[in-house]
Amino acid sequence: MSKLFQQRRQKHFLELLKYWRLVFNDHFVIALFFLFGALAYGYAQLLPTIPANNWLVKLVLVAWMVVFAQLGRLATLVKRADPVFLLPQTSRMTQYFRRAYGYSWILASLISLVGIVIALPLAMVTYKMTTWSIIAVVMTAVLVKSSWLNLANLQLMVTPAHLPGLQWAKWLLPVVVWLLTWFTSPLVGLIVAILGVVVTWGILSRAPAIFWRRAVQVEEDRMASVYRFFNLFTDVPNLQGRVKRRRYLQPLLSWIGENSAWRLLYGRGFVRNPELSDLVGRLTVVLALILIFVPVTWLNAVIMALALYLIAAQLVSLYDLFANNVFSYVYPLTKQDQLQDFQVLVQKVMLVVGIVLVIASLGTHLSWQQVLINAVIAIVEIPILTRRYLRYRIHKIDR
Repeated sequence: MSKLFQQRRQKHFLELLKYWRLVFNDHFVIALFFLFGALAYGYAQLLPTIPANNWLVKLVLVAWMVVFAQLGRLATLVKRADPVFLLPQTSRMTQYFRRAYGYSWILASLISLVGIVIALPLAMVTYKMTTWSIIAVVMTAVLVKSSWLNLANLQLMVTPAHLPGLQWAKWLLPVVVWLLTWFTSPLVGLIVAILGVVVTWGILSRAPAIFWRRAVQVEEDRMASVYRFFNLFTDVPNLQGRVKRRRYLQPLLSWIGENSAWRLLYGRGFVRNPELSDLVGRLTVVLALILIFVPVTWLNAVIMALALYLIAAQLVSLYDLFANNVFSYVYPLTKQDQLQDFQVLVQKVMLVVGIVLVIASLGTHLSWQQVLINAVIAIVEIPILTRRYLRYRIHKIDR
């Protein structure tokens, strides 16, 4: 079974490497270099302005480490056919899942260490941290992630009634540990993290056999999230789209308008398509965070302009979403009506995005000058993008 996991891990590496080479091309690496440089510069400029022993900064550190504790999921690499072909080998699968846990632990620990490296400068400004306290914080991050993986592993073995409790525990345990770490002392947080590992490991060792179908579903969900990331940069054949209704977004559909056929189609297509709507949402949040922490006026303005263009470019793919729907050709709907309704949708989505990004431009320094500059950029750029740029891209699609 150890050999089986090793073979699957090698095949998994080769598949990821194929996509990583497409994602991290020369242009993207250069863009990341400037982006991380700007973020590092803004972070360095922010640190001297932070007061010592500030409770708000402590809450930021807690939230940061809790979020990083959720990154790095359990990778079992099980396949859909395993419940059939490996069911007779269930008693021997302990070695397989032990190797899977070790593989997941290494990757997840590296992610946690990255979070600690980013948070330590902020923590050292807030606290007078010694070498031993830094070591304790690093060990706490690794142990918290170990407990999180134990709980994730336990979710594959318990009955459905226990799943919500374990899901809450995966958030509650990191919150408790990091609250104690930053509000009391790193040593207290380390002790609680050790207890968390001991307790979760003890429960896991007495857990029943694995539920195969749940393990398959968890692994498919994990790979779907990986494929969605790669799909931001290239086509991923393994990604299977899923359409789902989101009742909480019904007011947004009413605001977009449902008084015409194309507007109804585009509005519901945008809201119910998780690849597109989630992509726009994630890009908006990430770019808003970047604008918050970039204090350089001209660089912040450039990022604002690029952010609006990037999100508008992603929305263009929605125009041809119903090209294979025969009813769009049966009904008396003209191309001009389609273009106008699509422009209305994009204008309203970009208006929401623009407002969020302009508010984020206020930043940590409360720069109203930056807000005014970025508001002017949005007022000028959004009409250009939703009229001339969209018409140009749609003309290329229809040609």
